[in-house]
Amino acid sequence: MKTLAVTVLLIGCIVAVGCVSPESTRQRGGRGADVGNRPAVAKMHDGAEPFWKTPRLVATHPPLESARQAERLSRQ
Repeated sequence: MKTLAVTVLLIGCIVAVGCVSPESTRQRGGRGADVGNRPAVAKMHDGAEPFWKTPRLVATHPPLESARQAERLSRQ
C-alpha cells in the first residue's frame, strides 16, 4: 500500500512538472522566446503579391477630399 502511495505521488509530481510552461520564465513585454531565430525586423510576405490576378470591381475611387475635410473639422 505504501508503494502505491509513493507511485501515485511520483506520477502526480511528474504530471505537475510537465504542465509548467517553458514561457513562464520569460520576462513579459520582451522579445520572443526564440530570440536568435529571426532578425530584429521580420519581413512579412516580402515580395509577395497577394492580390495578383484578382479582378477589380471598381476602377476608380470616389473623391476623398470631403472625407478628409470632415476629419480635419472633427479633430479641431
